[in-house]
Amino acid sequence: MTHPAPDFLPGLELSRLLYEEAVRPLLDEVHPGLRYAAARVGTGSEVLGFDTPRSADHEWGPRLQLFLTPEDAARHTATLHELLRERLPKEVRGWPTHFRPATADGPIGHMTPTDGPVDHRVDLLETDRWLTGQLGPGATAEEPTAADWLAMPQQRLAEVTGGAVFHDGPGALTAARQNATGLTDPVDPALRPYHDRPYQVLHAERFTQALTATLTDPALRALPLTGSIDQQTDNTDVLTRPGAPAF
Repeated sequence: MTHPAPDFLPGLELSRLLYEEAVRPLLDEVHPGLRYAAARVGTGSEVLGFDTPRSADHEWGPRLQLFLTPEDAARHTATLHELLRERLPKEVRGWPTHFRPATADGPIGHMTPTDGPVDHRVDLLETDRWLTGQLGPGATAEEPTAADWLAMPQQRLAEVTGGAVFHDGPGALTAARQNATGLTDPVDPALRPYHDRPYQVLHAERFTQALTATLTDPALRALPLTGSIDQQTDNTDVLTRPGAPAF
């Protein structure tokens, strides 16, 4: 007998419910005082708000990241994983928290009911290590260099700054996501007509011009306006593994 699919919830809302109704109560009970951040960031259409009911067929569902300090990651990762595996509820608002294990023939995670331990998608991470893996070594520098910024893939920046943070005890994840740079005067982000054609576009050159006017680094001012690493290469390894050693 098959059961109808539960009503669709945006993935970020489902992640929030997973944290508030299932993960946080367990952490409060077993590890009171643990300093961590809980978020749904990184890959996934829901992080940027693009998910639809169709998204449920691949790597979508009750997902969450828990970010720990290096000391707590070393001390608690294994026990936290086992705690969640044994005591997470089997579903959240009708959506299974268990994911079918990936195989060579089926590498895509997919929700499926279980009567046993939960193969969950609560990732246990170390904040600085995750940021470096996403954006490269400059991500955790006190003052990233111009080269660091230019080498950060735009999609990875979107994955770090998108999504939602539900709790942040240490504060490091929230600090890394702050986007109020004050580099320019505000620029209206609203769409506008494409000349006399019936299309709405961003006219992104307005942002380029505003940012260019603020450049003070002579080395940067001497560079052609070709943008960041995304405009220089389409190499998948470079754009998805900025924290890896140089190729």
